[in-house]
Amino acid sequence: MTDMRTGKWTTRRGFLAVMGGIGVTVSIGGLLRACGTFDGAGLDPDLTSFITPNEDFFLIAFNPNFQPELDIASVESAWNLSLTGFGGRRHKLLYSDVRNLRAVDFRYTFECIANPVGGPLIANAEWRGTPLKNVLEPVLPVERSGYCVMFRALDGFYSSVSIDRCLSDDSFLAYEMNGVPLPSRHGFPVRVVLPDLYGMKQPRWISEIALVEGTETIGLFEQYGWASEVSIKTTTRIDPPPQQSIFHGEPFTLHGIAFAGARGIDRVEISLDGGIRWRDCELVEGGEPGVWGIWTYDWDLPTPGEHQLIARSTDGAGTVQTSVAQTVMPDGASGYHRVSVQVDD
Repeated sequence: MTDMRTGKWTTRRGFLAVMGGIGVTVSIGGLLRACGTFDGAGLDPDLTSFITPNEDFFLIAFNPNFQPELDIASVESAWNLSLTGFGGRRHKLLYSDVRNLRAVDFRYTFECIANPVGGPLIANAEWRGTPLKNVLEPVLPVERSGYCVMFRALDGFYSSVSIDRCLSDDSFLAYEMNGVPLPSRHGFPVRVVLPDLYGMKQPRWISEIALVEGTETIGLFEQYGWASEVSIKTTTRIDPPPQQSIFHGEPFTLHGIAFAGARGIDRVEISLDGGIRWRDCELVEGGEPGVWGIWTYDWDLPTPGEHQLIARSTDGAGTVQTSVAQTVMPDGASGYHRVSVQVDD
């Protein structure tokens, strides 16, 4: 379990302590003050599953008082997606219209820009949606340079991104999450899914999409000092062991996640001695572009005492994760996740 007062994960006889870490509430305090509340679902990462159940998927709420009132029974009559394009061209889609467009099943990992190193504000799901370029087609101009795309949501949130990103094969308007219609808190009827961006640039509860002249991308978060259309940084997390001790001479499997946005994960390494020596981990699932990887390391002969564990990854472009520590403001945290492990004699 996690003791949020001390920042330590406790086991039956041993312990894990985040080295140099701070509590989640403190880490994203600036975000909370600017943009609402944090729903702490998913705070216990003891056994990270490759697909995060909907009820455990993290949630950052811009407007904590927003209560979505749409459901399957009312959505067809109470909601439509408004599209505004070149020269004021307008088009509307009903929920059934969106679902009747070409459907694509895909996996995608969301990470909050306020996720600290080793933090819980990251999760992976299986989605179903339609390519965003198919949605935009009725309002696109012939010459598509010089535009960005603005998304507006029912809760008052807004954000814009480049038109090139929206026309990517990896951009979608999603309407299902892990085999069911989008849960209310995750954006029903539709949310946008865009490649290699933090969650703050991918609104839920979409009600309007508009082409805007100019190439400067803006959004609500940017008003509070956060960066705009920035790529996801490589992150590697060491998850705490199950509720059991690590004993001298008894094999123990360490595990965690690695994520590098659109670049994917090529290699994961762990150090058991504070960074003196690095050992290869096994990437057991995932790691393709846009999806986190689950890694394990079989620690064959743990020796007694305290061990400083550090994890790092190499992305699909061959770039090793930076060791330079940076806080979440303004463009996402960086650095190595460091954990202290006590091995019992």
